[in-house]
Amino acid sequence: MSNIYRIDSGFSCQVICLILCGLFLPGLIQAQPDFFPIQSQASYLLDRMEILNIGETNLHSEIRNYQRNDAGSVISSLDSSACNSDRVDRYDLQYLAAESSEWLPDSNQYFPKSRRALLKYFYKSPAKLFEVNSRYFTMRINPMFDFQLGKEKDDNEPLFINHRGLEIRGSVDKKAFFYTNLVESQLRYPAYVRSWVSDYLAIPGAGFYKNYKSSLFNTQSAYDFNVATAYVGFQVSKHIGIQFGHAQHFIGNGYRSVLLSDFSNPAFFLKLSTRVWKLHYQNLFLELSPVSQVSIPDGTILPKKYAAIHYLSFKASPKFSIGFFEASIFHRSRQFEFQYLNPVIFYRTVEGMIGSPDNVLLGFNAQYNPVPGIQLYGQFMFDEFRLKEFFSNKGWWANKYSAQAGIKYLNAFSIEHLDLQMEYNSVQPYTYSHNDPYDSYTHYNQALAHPLGANFREMVWIARFRPLPRIFLTARAILAKSGENNDAENWGSNPLLSYDDRVQDYGNQIGQGISTRILLAGFDASWMFYHNLFADLKFLVRKKNSGESLRDQESKLFSFGLRMNLWPGNLDF
Repeated sequence: MSNIYRIDSGFSCQVICLILCGLFLPGLIQAQPDFFPIQSQASYLLDRMEILNIGETNLHSEIRNYQRNDAGSVISSLDSSACNSDRVDRYDLQYLAAESSEWLPDSNQYFPKSRRALLKYFYKSPAKLFEVNSRYFTMRINPMFDFQLGKEKDDNEPLFINHRGLEIRGSVDKKAFFYTNLVESQLRYPAYVRSWVSDYLAIPGAGFYKNYKSSLFNTQSAYDFNVATAYVGFQVSKHIGIQFGHAQHFIGNGYRSVLLSDFSNPAFFLKLSTRVWKLHYQNLFLELSPVSQVSIPDGTILPKKYAAIHYLSFKASPKFSIGFFEASIFHRSRQFEFQYLNPVIFYRTVEGMIGSPDNVLLGFNAQYNPVPGIQLYGQFMFDEFRLKEFFSNKGWWANKYSAQAGIKYLNAFSIEHLDLQMEYNSVQPYTYSHNDPYDSYTHYNQALAHPLGANFREMVWIARFRPLPRIFLTARAILAKSGENNDAENWGSNPLLSYDDRVQDYGNQIGQGISTRILLAGFDASWMFYHNLFADLKFLVRKKNSGESLRDQESKLFSFGLRMNLWPGNLDF
């Protein structure tokens, strides 16, 4: 049985990357910039500036991560009066300039250098612990940490987070860039997350982990793991860039994405980005794991599968853009499927030519900013769909699709820096699954799209407020109605399971199985008292009511801590 876990990929993604880079290296003309973390403050500010129509940019905001030169372009397009506007706006402009100073001709006009460097060499500018700026080489080094301590009601043991890491980025010869970080973690999650880890044998957003016993906090139920992000990039021409390494990706304008999200473990990737005219075309090839390391025998090679993803965004005007998404998930016993490397072919065509064995998904993303400060956005994704069955036989199992609709309202009710967001997400049963579980739309036992998997409807409400430049207040409420599987029946909520094991062919509907209702409300307050150094205070209430009372859960918790250069997302599922 162990042979099933030993998949020899032949010419793997690593080899392909080296071949492509070898072909392109002679034509390099300039550096392909590194990008901001998906959840970072800089990403949120760039998104906000686009919705408010501040600055000139060709940014396709649904394609994350944002490149640092995008911030430089927006800032450079502003006139000097931008620095004398609203106090918080001015602070945000200074913050972005500090984060992307290498892409500005004179960043000092936006933020002052540190009055006194630490020991002459450190923090010469506010966003960098240590920096090198020479004609042929640049480098920035920053510490990363997140120390949190909390308490959950009716739990005698404390909750804690202990993230420590280092971030290094830079460029060589102005033709290549590099980025790397490594974060080592020990932490204890609240009960509902520990239950999820037990069910899926994975840590949300992470890979291999071990159980951890903390003598300091006297706990037996913590986890120990590392997460690394690292990539290099080159610019093939003025409009075409190539990157490869390990990272997360996100496509969409919402809090969630039903196309591609950053919920799962960072994956090995090769990405080609073409930005020309009103188009941004992204080819993304991922090497994924169909199972987690914890779920296979010790000493066994982790099996592999692959994702080939196209996303074409057309920005028809500064107010409106629409994008087309397609993805194919596949694994082979002996080799990578080279036909999927064609960057301009429809994957459904390739799948048909090779016998239709793979999991192909098609989707759309759209956004419209009717007036400055308001954005309408949405997504739709087809996994499988047959129009005839949709009208003649309601609830056919293979009509699998997901949808999202949302609105953002910035400076709501003329209150500066009060930003509101409302979002609806819906995923049909059995969506993202496949008859071969190895070809499900997952990575390391984690969803590549929405963290709830499938068979649910969800409403999300978010309010963000900045009363002062360094104060960040966020409140959110999430209501989800779903149907869970029981131990013997697959009602379509878990994409890791084969849809061949479905309960019925017809009469399927969202919420089937064990009826479940999840209500989550949270409040986060942060004070940034130095650049990217935050003091955090968090409250969370989560209540799960299930059709089986033994599955009921209730969590009430608070935490506080200190964080620097880390942007952990909330575990809202």
